[in-house]
Parts: sequence; structure tokens; C-alpha cells
Amino acid sequence: MTKASDDTEVVLDRFEDMTQPPSIDPATLRRAMRYGQNAATKFRDQDFNTMESELRAGWILKGELAEWDWVRDAVRLGFEQSSPDAE
Repeated sequence: MTKASDDTEVVLDRFEDMTQPPSIDPATLRRAMRYGQNAATKFRDQDFNTMESELRAGWILKGELAEWDWVRDAVRLGFEQSSPDAE
């Protein structure tokens, strides 16, 4: 049987190489959602999966420092909430 502290060390070792911060600045997430909302007005007939590579490129070109993987869900939420087909 392993001790709880041994299990904790194993979990921590698995996350050592991750670059994602423990939390994302709420202002960054708001910008990401607005970015998704604005993009949805430009790409009304497209779905997020079709446009993701273009949205990612635009996020980087905006000069945002947060990595795409960190904000992807917020962009998607904004994009899909603004879509006329969103439920």
C-alpha cells in the first residue's frame, strides 16, 4: 500500500512539465470571449471547429500572451453564444 504523500508526489511529477498557469487572469478570459463574439459576427455561417485554426492565428496576431490552449474554451464559448444557431 502506498502512502498518500507518495501519491501526491506522483501527481505533482506529472504536472511539472505543464506550462499552463494554475489560474488564468479573468481579464484575459473576458478578452478571449469578446474575441470569440466578434469573430462569430464575421464568420456567421461557420462553426467553431471549422474556424479554429484561423481564430488561433488571429489570437496570436493580436499580440495576446496567453497561449491558445489556455483560452480556447473561452473563445469557443463567445463564438458559439453569438451564433444565431446557439441554443
